[in-house]
Amino acid sequence: MQKRKTGIGNKIFFRMKKIAISLILIVTLCTIINFAISAQERERIDEKPTAVEDPEIICLEEGKNFFWQQQYSDAIKQLESCIEKDTDNPEIYYYIAQSYFQRGQRSTLRAVRYFKQAYEYSDIAIEKYYQAIEENPEEDNTNRYLQLAYIHQIRSLIPGVDEYQKALDIYQQLIEEKPFISSPHYHMGWIYFQQEEYQKGIEAFLDYLKPGLKSDFVYYHLALSYDKIGEREKSEYYYQLLLEEFPDSDLASRAQKELN
Repeated sequence: MQKRKTGIGNKIFFRMKKIAISLILIVTLCTIINFAISAQERERIDEKPTAVEDPEIICLEEGKNFFWQQQYSDAIKQLESCIEKDTDNPEIYYYIAQSYFQRGQRSTLRAVRYFKQAYEYSDIAIEKYYQAIEENPEEDNTNRYLQLAYIHQIRSLIPGVDEYQKALDIYQQLIEEKPFISSPHYHMGWIYFQQEEYQKGIEAFLDYLKPGLKSDFVYYHLALSYDKIGEREKSEYYYQLLLEEFPDSDLASRAQKELN
């Protein structure tokens, strides 16, 4: 009888251990996705803004504004109302997940649930974007292609998924067709950094900066990339540039540590 209890106890112990490990992996993934989305939001888009009249877009933008103002409860409330208007939009679920994640450990399980939904709906979103492009060949589909590329980019953060090349192909196509837009260079630089192709990443980030754009994220990753290929002087230059132009950035403290 005692042996049986011990056996059951061991099973429970190993099951709980497995659950704990899974949660650690999920929290790590949430942190990575948070950094990726932060990178996208820090980007200075060089295209002229278009008038926004679509209520679905307005709803999402208001929710994102709450998120970036760190008003996470308001963000969750606003974004959950957006689901009623745009059920299949994975970006809504990403930001709800991020809001729960930022609220702390007690909200982590809710964050995980929404991250999972975001991934599931991303399949639907991909299909919808391609369908819209096919049905509207005469329209300017730049934003749809950018969204497609970004979805492939984010999905590649999931263990076992590698869609970086799909994202790169779309970004490269956009650059060839519309060389005046800079945002694809920004995202390509980040992807190359993830792939440890640092020289390609450097070239992409420098192309992004050519029109006179500024970005703490780009400076920081240029510094890291130059350091990776052994060019410490150039690395220090971009750390210093980050500190001078973005002293209040959350990356400034990291840059300072790298210089010390």
